[in-house]
Amino acid sequence: MNVNKRPLKKSILLGFAITFFILCVVLTVTNYLNYSGMLYVQYKDHIKNVISSTVCDIDVDDLEECIATGVESPKYHELQEGLDKRKDNTDVHFIYIIIPLNTNDTDNIQNVIAAVSSEEYEENPEYPVKLNSLTGDSYSPSVAQKYLDAYHRDELSYFENTTERGNDLTGLQPLYDSEGNRVAALCVDIDAHEIHNLLLKHSLITVAITLIAGVISALLFLLWANRNVVKPIEELEKSVSDYMANGLNSQDPDSLIFAMPEINCKNEVESLAHKIVLMSEALKVTVSNMLNTEQQLVHMSIIAHKDSLTQVGNKAAYKDYVKDLQKEINSGDAEFAVVMADVNRLKQINDSYGHEKGDIYIKRCCKIICDTYQHSPVFRVGGDEFVVILRDRDYERRDELLKKARSEFDRATAGDPDKPWKNCSMAVGMAVFDKSKDKNTQAVLSRADKKMYESKNAMHKKSRKGAKRT
Repeated sequence: MNVNKRPLKKSILLGFAITFFILCVVLTVTNYLNYSGMLYVQYKDHIKNVISSTVCDIDVDDLEECIATGVESPKYHELQEGLDKRKDNTDVHFIYIIIPLNTNDTDNIQNVIAAVSSEEYEENPEYPVKLNSLTGDSYSPSVAQKYLDAYHRDELSYFENTTERGNDLTGLQPLYDSEGNRVAALCVDIDAHEIHNLLLKHSLITVAITLIAGVISALLFLLWANRNVVKPIEELEKSVSDYMANGLNSQDPDSLIFAMPEINCKNEVESLAHKIVLMSEALKVTVSNMLNTEQQLVHMSIIAHKDSLTQVGNKAAYKDYVKDLQKEINSGDAEFAVVMADVNRLKQINDSYGHEKGDIYIKRCCKIICDTYQHSPVFRVGGDEFVVILRDRDYERRDELLKKARSEFDRATAGDPDKPWKNCSMAVGMAVFDKSKDKNTQAVLSRADKKMYESKNAMHKKSRKGAKRT
């Protein structure tokens, strides 16, 4: 068979098209999955932030009284105004408080209150949800089941649902009164169609960029393929086959480098092989940049507000929280306390047993703080410093919890003498916000820091006395 009669240009073009198509599919699917995960994380974080800020405006005890009596209190109307403003100022679909009742076909959810935007008020002045009204057949049994399941969890939950209002991504946070009783559920919806549209737009852009890059690469490739490539074609074909088999199904950009075959004919085939190598290197850089960008975005969204060692809030998260708290201080509605905790003997542990044991020591200390203040945000603001902002239930029990924290550390300090990195010791100090003199959180933090150092000095004196008696 005379293989020289086959149009070589057409065969090379066909091979390149197949290769590029497979690569385009792999890159598009990978890019879609990465971006989808990142996008949902961002939207869930946005819902979490809206819920966190909204919870601060809710007097659950007063709301519980309104539900029980069916009478809207002044605080209820203030809450309505606050929810309306928040809906106008945030890109959320709905903000509302409900009580999931059952999974019947009708009247399976009880309304409490819902935000109404200015535009909705203009279209229908009677739009606001009535207190204790039932939802009729607005929620199907399957959707009502999702609300009911999330309501009975003790944490913020996310789920997608489809109702007469549309398809939404919902975040649901149970609300508890001062005695710890579950009263209602605060919900925030984001239009899921918006998420799907962003995914579609991103995918189309990715495909377009990939196609443009492929067309440019194909033109360059065909420029050299027009020459009479008739000599060691078998070696070149084998290298292309290996490239397709080993590189195209991998997500590692390093596997997209074309292996230069052993061609020394000094003609068009050798020149073409060199160009394929250059093309693969350029493609590797493009793919690597695309993947790195996606990975960095995902990584940044995860670590932006979380301490990598202890998984509590980091300094950036603390600053953001303080900004929101300052708004409460400025409005005169703030009620909180600050606990400052400092890890003892960390340098000694690091120097004597290594930083790995020091990290264990820090995490164990942090766990005691988190277990003690279960209803308050904990932040690691330094290598050995932690800050807790006491709110709601923890604020009401602040003195009791402070004693508990110190007791827990006293017990943990007298642990295993052979493994001192397990014997947690922290100095803890607390200060309460005084609206008559405190203008910001820093003033409270400074007093808590002073109390902490007083506690630390007392612990050192106690330790020296114990050493002398020994």
